[in-house]
Amino acid sequence: MKKNLLAILILAILVVNTAMTGFMMLTVMTTNSQAIQLITDVASALQIEANGGVNGQGFSNAATGNVRVDNIATYEIADLTINLKPSVVTGPNGETSSKTHYMMASVVLSMDMSNADYENYGTAASMDTMKSLLTATIQDTISAHTLEEIQSNEDALRKEILGNIQSLYGSNFIYSISFSNKVFS
Repeated sequence: MKKNLLAILILAILVVNTAMTGFMMLTVMTTNSQAIQLITDVASALQIEANGGVNGQGFSNAATGNVRVDNIATYEIADLTINLKPSVVTGPNGETSSKTHYMMASVVLSMDMSNADYENYGTAASMDTMKSLLTATIQDTISAHTLEEIQSNEDALRKEILGNIQSLYGSNFIYSISFSNKVFS
């Protein structure tokens, strides 16, 4: 008799536990749904999307690399030789000297063809007319860094070049910079 009473008590506790778990899940899911709806309303009011906004441009309206492949155009500035900022070298006797290094590379600019400014600035003819200014901007930015700085943090250099080029154009239709055939001496 005690075993049956104990089994009935365990069954009753199990049923109550199941009912309470179901109630908790229902209230949590309702609250979660309301939070999701609120976030969706705020995002639609700000006109952003889960992938970072229109064309992946988010709050700053700067593309983040979420550009569709068929909307990417590239422009290459080939065979740049850039004199880097001299590196300070300390000799075995404590004397310091500077050592000059060079960077040889081609710079590839990735452009978003769906950006409104691409038609004005991104066509091959437009880019060719700006090539000397682009080259000067890239060379000035890179030459302000030592070999060690570039090798230790190339991503920061790319971001700095990108920011300078976007400032030059006053637009963000160029959203990425990459180096090809990079050689240091």
